[in-house]
Amino acid sequence: MGTTGEVDRILADAVENARLDDFGETWFLGPLSAYAADLELPNLTEFGRRFLRSRAVVDLVRRLRVLDTLRQHPEIATVPIPPIVYITGLERSGTTLLHNLLALHRDARVFRRWELLEPVPPPETATYETDVRIERVQEQADVLRGTMLEHMHWVNATDPEECVCGFIDSVSMLAWAAGPCMPTWWRFLTEADLRPAFENYRRVVQLLLWKHPVESGGFLVLKAPQTARQVAQFAEVFPEARFVITDRDPYRCTVSLAVLGHAIAEWFCKTNPLTDDGHRSKITGLQVSSKLAGIADFTTDAPSRAMHVSYPELVSAPVDVVRHALEASAADDELPAKVIAFLQRQQAGERAAPPAALDSMGYDWEDVWGDPLIRSYCERFGIDPERTRLTGAAPAS
Repeated sequence: MGTTGEVDRILADAVENARLDDFGETWFLGPLSAYAADLELPNLTEFGRRFLRSRAVVDLVRRLRVLDTLRQHPEIATVPIPPIVYITGLERSGTTLLHNLLALHRDARVFRRWELLEPVPPPETATYETDVRIERVQEQADVLRGTMLEHMHWVNATDPEECVCGFIDSVSMLAWAAGPCMPTWWRFLTEADLRPAFENYRRVVQLLLWKHPVESGGFLVLKAPQTARQVAQFAEVFPEARFVITDRDPYRCTVSLAVLGHAIAEWFCKTNPLTDDGHRSKITGLQVSSKLAGIADFTTDAPSRAMHVSYPELVSAPVDVVRHALEASAADDELPAKVIAFLQRQQAGERAAPPAALDSMGYDWEDVWGDPLIRSYCERFGIDPERTRLTGAAPAS
């Protein structure tokens, strides 16, 4: 394939594990080559290097199995895709909460973590709740109990999961969480046209719906804050989608995302690239501004497909926000009660409590809000500063 030695070795390991060897079109070699180059970086620990390499192999095994299933069953290409409610926005802006709440609608179909990570064989309605993969995926997640991840972003095997976990083009590893440790791959993710990955994800969606379809009148609820900057590209590939965008104080999102990213990078790096990020490389801050630019442009270009909801309203009036987000869907009279019950379970300890305090990671409120792009976005969409207990930071009066 004309690739580097390490890429060839990763491909060979995937072939051995999957016992398949047809990788299909070669666009995926771009991000894979970038990822493989980063595996040689001296800042990775030996554990980090081994673990991150293993994720590339797993990703390729999933690709081989998905493409093999699609070739064996060409009828999957004719599976209709229903209307989609697609949630995006900044990470840490309430996308996961909204995803879980919209998933409670009786006509909603989400993709759960287990089926995105292991989509072959395609899930079937008869065994969807008891599939043997559920236990295996849950065991993998449970290893992380007690870590910062459990307190900030926990997803069980049967919970709704982000679209990026189902991508099959070497752009899904760790749902992009390892990006700060892998700068060449990270640049590819943030600068490349990802439509080829979205087009293959469309095929994954059809595969997952093949034997467990959305019922008549139903809809999909999908989510991916990672691809917010490429929302227009995703919209091209998925004309069935309308987009619900969660808006929250960008300072709050920046700090929270930097803390979470720092905790993850600690597992893999000798020197954490996100330490004091706001005073150094501003890796997180640059993400925030570029994603807001992509969202703003898409809202201008396709206003009928974009709906904005504010995080403070989602927290204070969740039933109203859910109804608003699903205004084009059939009514579910039991939905308000289900939303309230879900939130009560969360507050009662079904999920680990969020951290009592977070470091500011070197970010100052004035600097974040002083960015002209960020300030313009907040003025346009009515985003107010939050006085957050997590950092103790407050906007200047």
